[in-house]
Amino acid sequence: MTYGITVRRTVRTSVIGVTAAAAIGTGIAVSDTLSHSGRDSATTNAAAEAAATDRHVQQVAQPDVAEAAADVRASGGDADASRTRRICSDGAKWLRVRFDDLTLHAGDSISLMTARGKDLTLTSRNWQGKSFYTRALEGACLSVSPRLRHTGSSYAISAYQAGQHPLPQAEVTVAAAGDICGSACNQTDDVVTRINPAALITAGDNAYDRGSSSDYRQKYDPHWGKFNKVVHPSAGNHEYKTSGAAGYFGYYEAAGVPTGGRGKGYYSFDVGDWHLVALNSNISDSAGSAQGQWLKQDLTASTKPCTMAYWHHPRFSSGDHGDNSGSADLYKILTDHKADVVVNGHDHHYERFAPATADGKKDEANGLREFVIGTGGRTLYSSTHTSRGPSEVFNNKTFGVGEFRLSATGYKFAFRPVAGRTFTDSVEGTCHAKTRP
Repeated sequence: MTYGITVRRTVRTSVIGVTAAAAIGTGIAVSDTLSHSGRDSATTNAAAEAAATDRHVQQVAQPDVAEAAADVRASGGDADASRTRRICSDGAKWLRVRFDDLTLHAGDSISLMTARGKDLTLTSRNWQGKSFYTRALEGACLSVSPRLRHTGSSYAISAYQAGQHPLPQAEVTVAAAGDICGSACNQTDDVVTRINPAALITAGDNAYDRGSSSDYRQKYDPHWGKFNKVVHPSAGNHEYKTSGAAGYFGYYEAAGVPTGGRGKGYYSFDVGDWHLVALNSNISDSAGSAQGQWLKQDLTASTKPCTMAYWHHPRFSSGDHGDNSGSADLYKILTDHKADVVVNGHDHHYERFAPATADGKKDEANGLREFVIGTGGRTLYSSTHTSRGPSEVFNNKTFGVGEFRLSATGYKFAFRPVAGRTFTDSVEGTCHAKTRP
């Protein structure tokens, strides 16, 4: 037997909750302390923030996307555990389902199917015990077909998102820069404002010279603090000139901005059909470290077709500091999981590399395309080194911000200079095919 759930009202078109309570019928899942509308009430307690990050995979608000509540759930052993349910939204071009909980034992699975056939199967590899949104599936209807043989297996769908534009056109904008405040961050903040991103990522060294509380309060906050509702930071070596990067964590925690928690500083979230991973190159980041193990598990759990990572110290750079071999393990984990883009800072210049593996070999099919965007506002470096990576474009005379327009299949990138400068750069790329469970 098939059970249908159809919502014909467009119930929400702007801010989308990420920690939504399960609302029933045609209501809206709205409770989200990290959303644009609720960030002012976010907790400032580091332990609470870390717990929330562990429980929820944030889905950043996306333009022209409606959200409706649903109540689809079952547990292994229930009489109707294997029944198929349908979720539909009249006129939608695609649907993205929110699981409020997913607990699957080995061998159990949940298949999401559209008219085209099986599109996504969730297993015990994916986000166990967490709330998250799947990747988008094309069509106005999808079927939820569980295979629950173990009594301990269960799932609960509390909401879905419905796109109004065809999936290839459903772009989300992300802005990126590192090495920020800095004497020119009063210029680069204007660039971010013009880009108007759904999310802003920082590649570390956000507030000079020591990343102290006063550095953040007096230098960063007057210019880049206005973006705290959309910022997703990572830490640089200058943040760690203050013990434990206490100024960095304290500033963002007080603003309700996710950081991954003190002592870690790594975390992930979703933007459209992209999975973004903020990493911390100032702590142990070998393949066997806690961070390395977390990264492997995180990438395995994601259902998104595209992946971007960012941290401070670049694997490859033709600038003053040059290549950083310490980032090679993170880079290899990402290429092993078919990630697509990495953004770094540390060297104060802009540079684009061709897709490459961790040893610097150009590899369009498997490699990461790296961007060094250390142009956020700190004095630019003039000295250079030869990099092992396949550098394509280099400029160390222009402050600016990277703009990514992300779709379900790839990205369009442009370097946006500050007012009065003419250098720019652009490139497009297609996401690598990910291995499905």
